[in-house]
Amino acid sequence: MELLKVIKAEWAVIAMAPFSFLILAALMFGAAYFIACWRYTAVIEQVKATSETLKERLHLRSEQTEAYREKAAKYDEKLAEVVDSGETELRDKTLKLVADLREFIGRFRRLETSTHDTRWFSAGLGSSEQEQRRGWDEYSRTMINSTYERNDEYDRRFKVEAMMLRDELLSRLPGYESENQCGFSYERPTNLLGFDFVADDLERMAKAL
Repeated sequence: MELLKVIKAEWAVIAMAPFSFLILAALMFGAAYFIACWRYTAVIEQVKATSETLKERLHLRSEQTEAYREKAAKYDEKLAEVVDSGETELRDKTLKLVADLREFIGRFRRLETSTHDTRWFSAGLGSSEQEQRRGWDEYSRTMINSTYERNDEYDRRFKVEAMMLRDELLSRLPGYESENQCGFSYERPTNLLGFDFVADDLERMAKAL
């Protein structure tokens, strides 16, 4: 209604230059249409992008769920093998893990000894304070990286099976008592002594069957 009132009020001007008015109206309409298309195209593209992101997240979540399901199935299968094994089979399985674990412990013990020896040998060469500080920093980084690598390998290769075997052995040895109360070492050994405890404890229980 407001538009009609404006046209009626300005009709005399429009009548004097109708073609100019039509051209101007067409340009304004085209500009408005272009702006509307640009705006809604941007909105549509944003909605599409959001939709694709959600699809990717759902796909990733499905893959993660499937991976967790496979891990759970493998865990149940390995646990069933341990529980259903006879005494001889359980003993052999445990002693095999102990042998692998001791090889792992020996490898990292040799690495730590070598790193210590290199550090103290370098410190005794009369190097400057700056060189000693740099050597200490390098030694610290090496030891930290070695600790991370050692713990990661234990988690990946030994932890789950060691805890399974421990629990099954304890269920068959109701009178067994560990020489010390370091049961937490199975889950998170803090140093090589903790790894030694796990190996020794499993070996004692296996031989007590």
